[in-house]
Amino acid sequence: MKCSTGGEAAAKALIDLGVEYVFTLTGGHLNHIHLHLENSPVKLVTTRHEQGATFMADAYGRMTGRPGVAMLTAGPGFTNALTPIMHALFCNTPLLIIAGAAGIEHRDKLDLQDAPQIASVAPMVKKAFVCTQASRVAEYVEMAYRTAYTGRPGPVFLELPCDVLGAAIPGGEAPYHKTEVVSQPVDRAAAAKTVELLRKAKKPLVIAGTGAGVAKAGPELQKFIESVGIPLYTINMGRGIVSDEHPLCFGLAHPSRNGAATKAYLESDLLIILGHRISLVEFFGSLINKDATVVQVDIEGEELGRNRQIELPVVSDVKAFVEEMNECLAKQPIDPSRFSSWVEFVRNEKRQYDEERRAAETSDNIPINPQRIVRELDTYLDGEDDIIIADGGDTHTWVQIGRTVRKPYRLLDHGLFGCIGGGICNTITARLLHPESRLALLTGDGSLGFNFMEINTAIRYGMRFVIVVCNDASWGMIRHSQQLRFGRPFDFVAWLGATPYHTMVEGMGGKGFLVTKPEELRPALDAAFAADTVALVNVMADPEVISPASTSLSKLGAYKSK
Repeated sequence: MKCSTGGEAAAKALIDLGVEYVFTLTGGHLNHIHLHLENSPVKLVTTRHEQGATFMADAYGRMTGRPGVAMLTAGPGFTNALTPIMHALFCNTPLLIIAGAAGIEHRDKLDLQDAPQIASVAPMVKKAFVCTQASRVAEYVEMAYRTAYTGRPGPVFLELPCDVLGAAIPGGEAPYHKTEVVSQPVDRAAAAKTVELLRKAKKPLVIAGTGAGVAKAGPELQKFIESVGIPLYTINMGRGIVSDEHPLCFGLAHPSRNGAATKAYLESDLLIILGHRISLVEFFGSLINKDATVVQVDIEGEELGRNRQIELPVVSDVKAFVEEMNECLAKQPIDPSRFSSWVEFVRNEKRQYDEERRAAETSDNIPINPQRIVRELDTYLDGEDDIIIADGGDTHTWVQIGRTVRKPYRLLDHGLFGCIGGGICNTITARLLHPESRLALLTGDGSLGFNFMEINTAIRYGMRFVIVVCNDASWGMIRHSQQLRFGRPFDFVAWLGATPYHTMVEGMGGKGFLVTKPEELRPALDAAFAADTVALVNVMADPEVISPASTSLSKLGAYKSK
């Protein structure tokens, strides 16, 4: 690769890799890369905070399966991004973080913004690289990018010292070895054994998570559940790979938040887990029938057996594994009618759970019930290409429970790390990827405050989307868990007051609407979606409505009193 400097080598490698966007905030350590990305096929999205840039890159990785790229200046620019980097590790996001650094000649001399970046970030990433030779910069960029998406996806860190980026490359030739990895390992014997277990089971259940979403296993999975006639639940980036409106898909696989799923988990005698980790979601395995046979399929062997014994652990790509099961079933079919009574049991549980929520979802109470807010937005955005981004504690929970997901990557939330505050950043990325889709962020009022200035970023780039704030004037989830554990909320730390976000967004050039009554919700949504800019609907929500997530937290870990 012909390059004059390390900075040009980095830029040319990103261009050759087909990177669409680099999310960044300018800084002196990055000048030699930014210079060569100007007017290139790579679009620079410049943010107001490095946390925002990294959240945006994370959302790109989760919504496309290709590495998102965040570029950060050294020292405080790097440390500002540590939270979303850890979030990406929990979400298995293909993410490349490129950070500038103090020059090699000035290390340990108290240079400006010098920091032990590699040592700090190493526990949070799949791999942490540092390149100290200008001639090898392109090689390192490609290697780091490839590492982010191969095997189990995850964040990868690459440090490029500023003097390396500015240094001339001797002879103007930088080695560059591009390798695209597309292999899909499959355990055929385990697939055949799983089909044999199905022949003996009475109440089989499939759980599809992020691994199924990353593998883009939706069509194969739908064919599988239809040919066998068994129920499916989805979670995380597995949501929507089979539509929630499919008669065999029963929505959110989160038993501590979905009461219908709880019954299914506890009753199932064969649980097939595809690309999902057993975690807090299942109360560390205790919500799975202790007598059930569990098949767990994951691209990463270390996940097999976490928190529960797995009777059939399988290291495999999920899509390839499901394809192999379909091949087995094509040769020796299973009559789907044999599971019809089990499916009807699961369907009745879902029907009952939906009916139990209906009163809250149609409530005319003032302040407005948060479940009414979610219901209004869910029915408003009823197309398969419509997108909802969820952020917050209790608010995020209500969205998880109440949103109907019809297509993959059309619901994005903060995942297992519970990292609130990235919602506006995720929404910006969703708009870049889906410029024509109807798009809304439904967020808690506390969460929106973290990266509120990224609304300025959206407006600078001429974006249009809707933000709906479920404004309970507090840190609701924590306040409720305090109430459940100690008999009272700690309002001296948990109460925020009603922030006037609608007027604040207008001050930035957007549109704002205040909603205090349920009948005002639909007209406000009409006006917000008609606006040709960022429009915010600030909804005064009932601060006393407690979500299942708050109830669960009050019973677990650090939230539990001695």
